[in-house]
Amino acid sequence: MHSHRPVWHCLAFAGVWYAALVLLNLVTGGGAEAARAATIGVVPWLGASVALMRFSGVKAWRLVVLGLPIFYFLWAVTVVVSYRFVVPASG
Repeated sequence: MHSHRPVWHCLAFAGVWYAALVLLNLVTGGGAEAARAATIGVVPWLGASVALMRFSGVKAWRLVVLGLPIFYFLWAVTVVVSYRFVVPASG
């Protein structure tokens, strides 16, 4: 029998890395950096969650570990796109 994980499992597994990134920015850069990281991080969080839904027979801790490279790859792409096309050039 083929079973699927609930959607909230995948959101939580990817959310581990999302929260870690926001907390790291809060500690190192203050509230403004954490708010910026939280805003930019929504896209990779949702993208990593969708990618993790494809793995139905994998243990939970492996999904958390697998979510790390997926999340940070999507994070890098999102940051490059947002700074290139969304954030206006200063100076």
